Amino acid sequence: MHPTETDKKDAFVVEGKLALPYQYFAGRTGSRFILGLRDDKKIRGTRCDTCNKVFVPPRQVCDRCFEKIEDKWVDAGPEGTVTGYTVIRYAEPHQPEKPPYILALIKLDNADTPIAHIVKGVPASQMKTGMRVYPVFAKKTMDSILDISHFRVVKPAFELGYTYEELEVGMSASFTKTITETDVYLFAGISGDFNPMHLNEEFAKLTPFGTRIAHGVLPQSLIAPVLGMKLPGLGTVALEITTRFKGPTYFGDTVTATAEVVELLPEKKRARLALSWTNQRGELIGEGTAVVIPPGALPMKK
Repeated sequence: MHPTETDKKDAFVVEGKLALPYQYFAGRTGSRFILGLRDDKKIRGTRCDTCNKVFVPPRQVCDRCFEKIEDKWVDAGPEGTVTGYTVIRYAEPHQPEKPPYILALIKLDNADTPIAHIVKGVPASQMKTGMRVYPVFAKKTMDSILDISHFRVVKPAFELGYTYEELEVGMSASFTKTITETDVYLFAGISGDFNPMHLNEEFAKLTPFGTRIAHGVLPQSLIAPVLGMKLPGLGTVALEITTRFKGPTYFGDTVTATAEVVELLPEKKRARLALSWTNQRGELIGEGTAVVIPPGALPMKK
């Protein structure tokens, strides 16, 4: 045997991991950044007046011109915009969250560089760049960047409905309501239609229906929450609605109004929907069509 060779039969290898506690100095700039999170609940960066750039996390020296900026502190955010993201789906030791979770690059307002952090408040499948987020600070300090527990998606005051590009032929939505005597009397007051056919039982007994019936347009008005709140939804402008009465609605009838996309009109980004109204017995009491402008086809006022 060559003298430099080792007889591996005599070697026994034990594998293991060694965890050592340690400390490190965050530096003057890093320390001030973390203390701002912990004590003031503020996200701060440093500004280069020469380059007109704000760096978050802060730098001691400008990345572009190398000017010292360690004493030029400014507030950033608190809100910001997601410029990129990934979904962490595997588990590793010391992760701040249990996978899956979203890790995003966030460019805070008044900052020119992004900060990486966790984003919550939106399913991973619906996460998009351009989303607005705001920081949620930890209730118990971590003395680190995790003094920001996470960023949460800013929910808009109103969720607009389907845009023209999102609509497809065959999409449908419905709204159901039981028509009561109170509904009929309230509708009479709103519309000014006090026809005794709707309000006077003795008179109504003389009609072909033998009892009071609802105003024809009362059940047909149930298409409004379908078009305006479901399909296409908030922001929709109805240009045309045509209907045909097929049967009466009696007090206590439960009416379902349904709209279905049957045609997309690309020239002006409009949609045509087939409308129908049925009662609890499955009887058709009305049908028609609507032409609408979906949300986004007309500019919204700021």
